[in-house]
Amino acid sequence: MKRMKKVDYKGNGIYIDLDIEYIPYQKLIYEPKKYLSKSHKYYFYCKHGIKSKEVVMSLTEQGYDVTQLI
Repeated sequence: MKRMKKVDYKGNGIYIDLDIEYIPYQKLIYEPKKYLSKSHKYYFYCKHGIKSKEVVMSLTEQGYDVTQLI
C-alpha cells in the first residue's frame, strides 16, 4: 500500500477527500468501475486515516493506482 504525507501531494493525480466526498466510501470499494478509472492516479485522504486506508488497500488489490495521504 502506497502512503505519503498530505503536504507532499503536488496535484499530480485526482485528490479525493473521503470526509467531504458525496460518494460513500463503501461504494468506491464495492463498485469502483462506476466511479474510478484504472488509467488515472488517485490520492485518498480522510481526517483519521481509517476510511482512506480501507479504500486504498481494497483498490490496490483490484489493480487501481491509489495512494493514501496521511
